[in-house]
Amino acid sequence: MAAESNWSELPKDLLYLIWQQIDNETDLIRFRSICSHWRSSSIPPIQHSNILLSKFPHLSKFPFNFSKCSYFLIKQPPQQQQIALFRPWLIRVTQNLSGKTKLSEFPLLPFNLTSPFQSSLDLNRFSLLHLGTNFIIDFKELTLYRYMFPKKVVTVTPLILAILLDNNHLVLLRSGDECWTDLLSSIQDICVFNGWIYAVEVGGTTAKIGPEDLSVQLVVNRVLGRSGDIKFLVENEGELLLVDIEENFYFDSSLEYTFEDALTIHVFRIDEKEKEWVELTSLRDKILFLGYGCSFSVSASDISAVKGNCVIFMDDVFENSRICDNGMCVFDLDQDQLSPLSDYPDYLKLFRPPPN
Repeated sequence: MAAESNWSELPKDLLYLIWQQIDNETDLIRFRSICSHWRSSSIPPIQHSNILLSKFPHLSKFPFNFSKCSYFLIKQPPQQQQIALFRPWLIRVTQNLSGKTKLSEFPLLPFNLTSPFQSSLDLNRFSLLHLGTNFIIDFKELTLYRYMFPKKVVTVTPLILAILLDNNHLVLLRSGDECWTDLLSSIQDICVFNGWIYAVEVGGTTAKIGPEDLSVQLVVNRVLGRSGDIKFLVENEGELLLVDIEENFYFDSSLEYTFEDALTIHVFRIDEKEKEWVELTSLRDKILFLGYGCSFSVSASDISAVKGNCVIFMDDVFENSRICDNGMCVFDLDQDQLSPLSDYPDYLKLFRPPPN
């Protein structure tokens, strides 16, 4: 009778090959938690997260550095969920190229983040849901070249870096290339979906860029009947969604700004076979978190919220700062109404650290 395999004794070279294929933050943490042999066979987590950026030496020509930013939903482990230890918590972890990792607060919260985990946070103790990853910018020096300021940075294998610049140009760099490729203009948002880079312009025209040869394929011509001047792409349960946002500027009889009517929002899913964006009547229990750096979706049940079918804005994405009142805000698709985050306690608690 053959002896049972001992996973803890797998050869180091095999473990290293497995480790190099992992690109999910949660899986990286769990891989190193198996045993000391697995941990010693893998490169340090910080080095792993920065392998991709090290493949692009031309980044030194830009007046800024990249820091990797990952979003996690922290929950109690399944075996402890019958005991209410703490509520779900959304965290953002940043890692810079020098290897420093920190727990970051969300920039538009109307309060200071005081966390019981400021000194350390052992992610192995919790159930983790990795929501998304993006790269944020640390300027090396003050620059006057606003056209170089990145609005969003995404990566896709085989080693392609895509940057949406402040002038709405999409530029790409492949590992080994000597120069950047200025590919598209008038782009509102980009994302990685099914291994391709998708880009949408203000009229809704959507293209995808081939990961091998940077070929551009038209996916959808435009969004018919919608004229929103802000658009976001976000993945939801294996589908690509488009959020079309139109800013309204209404004032009441006393010339006071009406917060509730500030936006009109429509959500679509892509149908590549028919080459069209199909409007959705509801997100059901889903909540879309939108930001220029990163967008993702979460189920209301995952965050112990009463309802879904809402959109939460995480960044200052509006030219009119009064729309979100210098803080995070929520658009309820059921009520067709914008409200401050403070009006939704279930959502607000998600951004406050759980008690000791």
